[in-house]
Amino acid sequence: MSLSAVTPHLARSPALLLQQLGQSRGGRPLFEGVDLALHPGDLLWVQGRNGAGKTSLLRLICGLSAPIAGRVHVEQELLYIAHKPGLKDQLSVLEQLRSSAALAGRACSEAEALAALEPVGLADDASLRQARLSEGQRRRAALARLWLPQPPRLWVLDEPLASLDAGMVDRLAQRLDRHAAEGGCAVFTSHQPLPLKRALRSLRLGGH
Repeated sequence: MSLSAVTPHLARSPALLLQQLGQSRGGRPLFEGVDLALHPGDLLWVQGRNGAGKTSLLRLICGLSAPIAGRVHVEQELLYIAHKPGLKDQLSVLEQLRSSAALAGRACSEAEALAALEPVGLADDASLRQARLSEGQRRRAALARLWLPQPPRLWVLDEPLASLDAGMVDRLAQRLDRHAAEGGCAVFTSHQPLPLKRALRSLRLGGH
């Protein structure tokens, strides 16, 4: 495990704190000794080969599993978008977005949901059932939550670039830049870089 681009932060409490964190799967160690403080304005790219534990780390951050060692402390409410976000095929794009927001305790109006679908290119397809969407459209439908009003300050995104075209990758990078500039922070995994303008921290699991 290696950590780069560490920026000093003065007089600011971290939004996320990992202390000597370790995890295993099927009795096989994935990573150990992960120490990290993520502050408002930070963007963290978690890297590593397949099987290095990237998704396992994100699940620990979100409290969806327990570590075998160490501690996770999340100071702020978070938003988690999984690699397979579990969209319901019978719901329309609009219904799914509003349902996801309500389940997360942040109900949104129809107008707010339609506005969030605009930057991901799905406003005209808001009435389509999820079952009719391509993989790229399903990914964009899940990411639309990032454009809802007053999103949580900490974002945890597992492979958000999967199935996205270049234009949508650029829009996501712009959204992440703006979120960080407004005091938010994000942890994301990806097999390719994002064209971010802000300084980016990186955490590599697996040692290579």
